[in-house]
Amino acid sequence: MDTETTITQFSVVSTTAWRAYRQIKYCVITCIIAAVVLWVTMWGVTKYKEIKGFSSPSSSVPVPVALAGPGRIMRISAYCPCEICCGKWADGYTASGKPAVGLIVAAPPDMPFGTVLEIPGYGRCRVQDRGGAITGNRLDILFATHQEAKQWGVQELMVKEIR
Repeated sequence: MDTETTITQFSVVSTTAWRAYRQIKYCVITCIIAAVVLWVTMWGVTKYKEIKGFSSPSSSVPVPVALAGPGRIMRISAYCPCEICCGKWADGYTASGKPAVGLIVAAPPDMPFGTVLEIPGYGRCRVQDRGGAITGNRLDILFATHQEAKQWGVQELMVKEIR
């Protein structure tokens, strides 16, 4: 093999390696730019929601934009069908006579049974229960376990009456 052939082969290999290096470099730079743009966009959306009041200040549960309209702010606590929460009425049935399962709300007497409410972080639910301490702007939402009810705690949220 002569010297000229060796130099030509080396030149081809180094040119190919250089092209691969440039492609990798551009891919890395593109990925970094995309990550920065994504981070800035998410940061901006989060700040916009905070400024416009789309998240509840008393909890980490976001209030969907659809609920920003008519509704009322209510104090929402949680319960489960255990004896700790329901006392002597812990028989697995609600005040309306329906089984205590699913998305159920205990509401004041001025809200009739069957009223459908939208509660951020909980969903659409029906008024099917009552409670001694549930008066005025208070609601009590049903969870399957005592731990889930304790985890919800007490939150003040915008509640929308659907029907």
